[in-house]
Amino acid sequence: MIAFEGLCKAFDGRPVLAGIDLQMRGGEITFVIGSSGTGKSVLMKHAVGLLFPDAGRVILDGEDTATFSEDRWREARRHYAMVFQHPNLFDSMTLRENVALPLRMHRRIARDRALAEAESFLHQVGMASKADLLPAQVGPSERKRVSIARALTLDPDWAILDEPTTGLDPVAARSIDRLATRLCREMGKSVVVVSHDLTSIFTIADRIIFLYKGRVRLDGAPDDFRRSEDPVVRQFITGAPDGPMET
Repeated sequence: MIAFEGLCKAFDGRPVLAGIDLQMRGGEITFVIGSSGTGKSVLMKHAVGLLFPDAGRVILDGEDTATFSEDRWREARRHYAMVFQHPNLFDSMTLRENVALPLRMHRRIARDRALAEAESFLHQVGMASKADLLPAQVGPSERKRVSIARALTLDPDWAILDEPTTGLDPVAARSIDRLATRLCREMGKSVVVVSHDLTSIFTIADRIIFLYKGRVRLDGAPDDFRRSEDPVVRQFITGAPDGPMET
């Protein structure tokens, strides 16, 4: 479980999160949605210790993270893996070598064995056939697949995907949706997707958390959003230029 209790965060005096109370259950595909700058990624960075609350608490599996040492955070990140919007692969290393790197660094596996194991992780995301190419030789969605494979090397319980379909064409975006579904349904991972991709949201989400002005505006199943009469929710869903949302 990931829980946020009264979570507040501001940057340069500007509140981004204004008292988030939320529990994320395992075994689901949960989308955290909202307009740009509303704090979606900021919220999830607290779950992996990349940001720390100004007020409130972050609870991971019943433990208050305020007590975590850096060593404890490193251990937690093995179970709560965040895959960033930009894959951040090493340009001079092949895809196989990129995926093998955490096996060598964190699991202390010898190079040859790590490279062999890396191929199995690439296979899980459909990239084994391109294992020996460089990042520049594959497309954006393929690089995102590789970054997911790299995260899987630590066998996390949770996969947190930050804007995984941003900048992709519709076909590539749907392939990432399919991979996110496989992570949850077939591989047993709990998946959190930070996104504003409405097609993804209404295709694969079990639960949707809508942030607005630093708070949870609506939390429910896709049908709850479709039926909502909240004018802010309606404007977000329809993409209407006029309405109550502040942009």
